[in-house]
Amino acid sequence: MKRKVIQIAGKTYVLSIPTHWIKQYGINKGDELEVTEKGPTLVVGTGKQRTIKTSSINSTKLDERALRWTLSSLHKKGYDQIELTLDDKQHTIVEELIKDLFIGFAIVHKTKNTCTIRSVSQDLDDQFDTILRRAFIVTLQLAEQTHELAKESKPLQALLTLEKTNNQLTNFCERTLNKKGHPDTIKTSFLYVIIWNLEKIADDYKYLCQHLNKKKTNTQALMLLNETNKLLREYYELYYNFKLENLSTLAQKFKTLENKITRELEKNEDPITLSHLHHIVLKIADFSASTAALNS
Repeated sequence: MKRKVIQIAGKTYVLSIPTHWIKQYGINKGDELEVTEKGPTLVVGTGKQRTIKTSSINSTKLDERALRWTLSSLHKKGYDQIELTLDDKQHTIVEELIKDLFIGFAIVHKTKNTCTIRSVSQDLDDQFDTILRRAFIVTLQLAEQTHELAKESKPLQALLTLEKTNNQLTNFCERTLNKKGHPDTIKTSFLYVIIWNLEKIADDYKYLCQHLNKKKTNTQALMLLNETNKLLREYYELYYNFKLENLSTLAQKFKTLENKITRELEKNEDPITLSHLHHIVLKIADFSASTAALNS
């Protein structure tokens, strides 16, 4: 948005502040705001908490998947309180979401046909970087343990808890970015792309675990799974120790591995495993532009 600079009494320059922001944070006449200079940019901030953001929905006509999507999207968008009208079976779904996905939320009111969930903990703004790193580490654990257990033909079902943890952590990060943004505002959208893809990568490993629980795969597919995991770890190391020349090297590895997987797919041997690996490699590649933007 643009604002015109107003000159008062020939000496003082004044810039108006958006009304919706004033209302959101309860700013009053005489309040002090923090103004920070960042080159040509001025950042105006307040120590006040924003007003509680509330939403009400009637979910009785939604199936389970649509209800999960709706609540997840409201959580990510930054709503602090969600009031639901439910049928009897939907209470269990909401309880599972609170347990498995929504960090710091609880059910604060419940009747036979209604349920209110609310954020009951303070926002962990200073924990964003720590939680993002944890999301990367959990996803790497899921990837590498999938390979180890599949190689030994052991059950993989227990690994699905790691995918749920990834969901919790990435949802928290997305909610934080949507609600307050990154302190360096230009980074917000690029970080969101990376976090979104990280969550989708964990989904592919989850589907891979479910598939490999039912069907053993061949040696070549296991080798490609191991190479895919190494690529993910290299990206993680690049993210936290960025060097432009390493990004170029990684880009070459993306293409080489994608070609290997594609050739195996054409042989039609365990296409489900190979398709998930192909998806993961493409999503790792999708990190690249956003990562370069964060470091340029």
